[in-house]
Amino acid sequence: MNLQAQQEKQPVPPPQLADAPDDRITVEYLPASHPFHREYEGNVMLSTVRADAMTFFKVSDHKDRDTHQFFLEFKGQRLTNMAETLDQLLGPHRRAAKFNLVEQITPGATTV
Repeated sequence: MNLQAQQEKQPVPPPQLADAPDDRITVEYLPASHPFHREYEGNVMLSTVRADAMTFFKVSDHKDRDTHQFFLEFKGQRLTNMAETLDQLLGPHRRAAKFNLVEQITPGATTV
């Protein structure tokens, strides 16, 4: 049996998650007049979505008198595992999701 015949008989593997259609992601930030929209592959980590959204909204984690930190929320829950991928969070069949970018301000120490 020749090599070509062997290759033709082998089953075609199912598409990998990264080969699936892009996820349409929307991130809303309350002070902004327009949301952030972008399509991502399912293997993209949430940290990338967060960083891209923060760049779009021109915000950053910072400390002045207070500490300002930005978090992604999904379905009313704060996301803490930024190493999680979109496929892990959304599942392999979901192709769109809406997140909120939320600022948490922690007051600094007051001087008397």
